[in-house]
Order: sequence, then structure tokens, then C-alpha cells
Amino acid sequence: MLMTSEKINLREERNFGEKLNATFRFIRQNFKPLLRALLLYALPVALLAGIFSGLHQARLFRSLSGGDVYETVGEYGVAQQLTSVNYLLTLFFSMVSVLMVYLVVYSYMVAYQDTEDEVQPSAVWEHIKANALKVIYSGIALGVVIILSVFLLGFGIYLGVVLCLFVVVMVREELGLIDTIERCFYLIKRNWWATFGLIFIVSMIQGMISWLAALPLGAVMVMKMLQVPGMESEFLLIASNTLTTLLTTLTYCISAVAVGFQYYNLVEQKDGIGLLEKAEMIGRHDANNSANEGDF
Repeated sequence: MLMTSEKINLREERNFGEKLNATFRFIRQNFKPLLRALLLYALPVALLAGIFSGLHQARLFRSLSGGDVYETVGEYGVAQQLTSVNYLLTLFFSMVSVLMVYLVVYSYMVAYQDTEDEVQPSAVWEHIKANALKVIYSGIALGVVIILSVFLLGFGIYLGVVLCLFVVVMVREELGLIDTIERCFYLIKRNWWATFGLIFIVSMIQGMISWLAALPLGAVMVMKMLQVPGMESEFLLIASNTLTTLLTTLTYCISAVAVGFQYYNLVEQKDGIGLLEKAEMIGRHDANNSANEGDF
């Protein structure tokens, strides 16, 4: 059984304050098993993002400081291509690592909702395995669309808020891409500003924590610029960049949980599934009581 406080009911309508409280209560209650799942399934991708980011930063820093000397145009061209490749790989694995954090969090929440015991990594893995491919390709495609839409009079911001639900909808309701998009628009209708406000506040909190996570990298960068003895090694820059990327990626679980509670809140507002489930349980309970009374 759960070794924590009373289990949180996910299917429940909540106001803004209740969603914030539920977010941090859920993280606090499930910190160890949720962190274990994140380390197992999201950390490897975040590690790749951190390494390529570190390689890109190291090459860029060396180029800006005049550490690279090219004898031919060909050498310069190869160096720039390597820098570009590292940058593109950093972008790709960074996006995938964030998607994996969201996928792990929602797989955990679904398993949490469906069991009374402590959630095991194997239960989380079953949902990840069933949804990873479609979440990643859908996330990348929708991310590109949102970025391009930002230039259309802010339409990208509107679209980004609507589609913030797509991973949790895809995992919880097991829908394809088109059905997921339609479901997101249905749930967000008349609730855009409430969702935007929640994302904005949670993102600010997450940003402050991410700033603390970036301190190791910032310290290394400052010491390298000041040419502090012993800081010449690129390994320190790559290692600190990797650590910062890992910690920053993990902070996305805060916004993921908050959006998850908003999803359940919207489902209750629109569909009342939680109330229907309670009614069915009451009906079964009454039927069992009637059957037991018939034995006497």
C-alpha cells in the first residue's frame, strides 16, 4: 500500500489555488517513485542533450576566445559544420527529453489513478512503451507548427496553450494525433485563460528553480572567462552543462503535473467522468447490500 498520506483524487474539479496545491502535494507525496521513474526513462535522453549541449558550448567558447586556428577554409568549414551538428542534436534531444518527462509524468499519473498500491516503474513503463513513439513524433511536429505560428499575430501562443494537453490526452485516453488535437480544442474551449494563467504561474516557479539548477554552469563559465587557473579543461564545461541540462529537464515535471491536474479538472467540467464513476460505485454498493440482505 501507499506509504504516504491519503491518496489524491485526480478526477476532481479544482479552482486555481486548489490546482497549485494539488500539484505540489502530488509531487511531495510521490517524490521518490516519480523521481525513480524519471531517472530510469527520461534521464538517458536528457543526458544526451546535456552532452551535445556541452560539446556545442565548448566549441563555441573556444572559437570566440580565439583558441581555434584554421590554416585553410576547409578546416574552418568542417569546424562550423561540427558546431552546427552539435547544436541541431542539442535541440533534438532537448525537445525529446522534455517530451519524455511529460510522458513519464502522465504514465505515472495514469498508473497512480488505476492502482491502490505504490506505483512501480514497470507499471509506468507499460504506458511509456505504448505511447512513446506517437508522443515523440507528434510532439516534434506540433512543436514546429507552434513555433511557426508564433509569427502569425500570436496565434502560436494560443495554439501552445490548447495543445499543452496533448500528451496527457494521448496517454490517458489512448487517442491518435488527430483525435487528440480535437479533444484538446474541446477541453480548452471557454477555459483558455484559466489554463494560460496556470501555465504562466507554474512556469515562473519552474523558472526560478531552473535558475538555481543553472548556477554550476554559470560559475564555470565565469571562471573560464576570468581565466582562473585550472579552468582551461573543456571537460568541466561539458560536465557542468550536462548537469545543468539534467536538473533543468527534471524541473519540467512541475509544469507537467500542473497541466495534468488541469486536464482532469477540465474533463470533470465537460464530461463529469468522476461523478459517473462514483454513481456506478454507489450503485454496485447498493446492489451488493440488497443481495446480502436476501440471505437473511
